[in-house]
Amino acid sequence: MVTAIFLAVAASVSSSSTVDTSSVQSMLNEESPDVFLAKATLQQYLSRVVRKDWDGARRLTHPKTLGIIAQMKKRSGVEVHNLAPWANREVQLKTFRFTDARQVSPGVVLIQVGEDTYRTEEQGMSVDDAAVYILFKSRGGFLVGDKKAGVELAEVSDNSVRIGYPGYLDKQVQAQARREPGLHEGRHR
Repeated sequence: MVTAIFLAVAASVSSSSTVDTSSVQSMLNEESPDVFLAKATLQQYLSRVVRKDWDGARRLTHPKTLGIIAQMKKRSGVEVHNLAPWANREVQLKTFRFTDARQVSPGVVLIQVGEDTYRTEEQGMSVDDAAVYILFKSRGGFLVGDKKAGVELAEVSDNSVRIGYPGYLDKQVQAQARREPGLHEGRHR
């Protein structure tokens, strides 16, 4: 009798000890907090562009980028930049969807977007055009630093972002990024 009870308990324990791999996989697929926050910022930015809320879009644009746009206007008289949608009335963003994202380093995130735009010259829609947005942690949150139109995420190297955007990342975020590897490896600097 005791043997039968023992075998029944052992059988129930072995059947309930299977690991639910779907929850483990979902944890592995979760995005980092930086990617999540950058997506939220880009969602706000693109929603403002769709609504033609140019002041709201400017508030979510990195100050260094706004400076570059202002310099271009001063030199040429025109604001020609991928992050100056208020200056290009020929192309109007209508809808968008996030297709991929990658964190380059702490505080720097790339997000690929498929954009549907209305083009007045062609009087038609351009559907699912690829674009990669570069977001930087600045002023306590993320700001949109650049847009690479017609490019997919795999075409943008992490190194080109690190080299091509000096000063976009706040000094505090850079210092924290330098400390993090030591903290994770059990060392303290």
